[in-house]
Amino acid sequence: MKEKGKIFYGWWIVVATFLIMTLIYAPIANLVSLFILPVTKELGFGPSQFMLYFTIMALAAMAVGPIAGRLMRKMDVRVYLTLFILIASVAFVGFSFSTKLIHFYLFAILMGAGMAGGAMIPASVLITNWFNKKRGLCLGIALSGSGFGGVILSPLVNWLITAYGWRSAYLVLGILIAAVLVPLAVFVIRLDPADKGLSPLSEESTLISTQKKELTGTTQGEALKSLSFWTLCLAILVGGLVVNAMLINLAPYLASIGTTAKTAALLLSLGSGMVIVGKLVVGRLFDKLGLVTTLLIISAGSMVSFLFLMKANIILPAILYTVFSGIGSTAVTVTPAYMTGALFGEKEFGAKYGVVAIFISLGAAITPIVSGALYHISHSYGSLLTVLMVLSIVQFGLFSIAAKIKPKFELNTFNDDRAKSEGAFL
Repeated sequence: MKEKGKIFYGWWIVVATFLIMTLIYAPIANLVSLFILPVTKELGFGPSQFMLYFTIMALAAMAVGPIAGRLMRKMDVRVYLTLFILIASVAFVGFSFSTKLIHFYLFAILMGAGMAGGAMIPASVLITNWFNKKRGLCLGIALSGSGFGGVILSPLVNWLITAYGWRSAYLVLGILIAAVLVPLAVFVIRLDPADKGLSPLSEESTLISTQKKELTGTTQGEALKSLSFWTLCLAILVGGLVVNAMLINLAPYLASIGTTAKTAALLLSLGSGMVIVGKLVVGRLFDKLGLVTTLLIISAGSMVSFLFLMKANIILPAILYTVFSGIGSTAVTVTPAYMTGALFGEKEFGAKYGVVAIFISLGAAITPIVSGALYHISHSYGSLLTVLMVLSIVQFGLFSIAAKIKPKFELNTFNDDRAKSEGAFL
């Protein structure tokens, strides 16, 4: 897999995918709130009118995901990635020149396509292709780019908006995406290890292989016919509710229990950092402990975080909430990609993960509706917390069932290792 004394090329793929998540996914998903006030104030839109673009973007990402998963295997990956990176870049540049709501809505379609085809799908596909050993860790590192991007780009964008205006901030992001990521797509990223005369990193010997190894697993069609696949998708949908419901309601909930503004700001900042840590920790746990044990830790993390959140007006429970929520949040980040590969193999992974990604986006899309309805019925966040704790248990049950009834196929080294660690579950 690598020559003696040389770094395995897959680690450059990890760096590249980390930067993709930092520069494409993070600005789209994590920096939205910075633009709402300046854009609506200058152009006279209502916040809800402006934020409709985010819904359009999410719907576009859901539609493009399955298509992108197939295209990535059929096209030269350099051409494929350059295309979607430029689509994301054009979306941000387009936002910088927009003057009417319809402009934002149209460019939001490109933004959703760029996020799905340029970040969500390729990051997971590339890591799965290049790593059998340490796959969980590498997924955690790559996907943590989204949190890292939020941390480092937030002050930059805030400064740009204050000093030069929101249009300049959007423009700089668009230029940055193209300037950094297009060279990576062309000169660094390769779809398969065989393209560099290598094999995926595994427990086997580190000799170079010049032949493409036949991928194991189910086809997309076989996966779609299995109950395990749809159970996994349902688990991810439930996980989306568990993870996102308190995130979008955190500020008003903290205010309702008397948490000070200073403590609330601290929690939001710590929460961003713990999401990064959570991805790295859980990725490593998948490699070391296997599926079911790690899934139990993830679901328990969510449940315990909600218990601490009930006392978040006290500083220690508030901090512990961010720690455990960082673990729980991986149910919709590292877990979907890892489980798709572990349960259904590497064959046609992009096409299968493209369908799974629909349920990641769908979970985020329906969360405001479900959580809003629960609050409207009970007029209390306590009921929401109780429901989310129950859903944490349901989430674990669904993930475990998906693993238990997974399709049988010829195992490679990666799957052999997971099978041994999971026993009857795999």
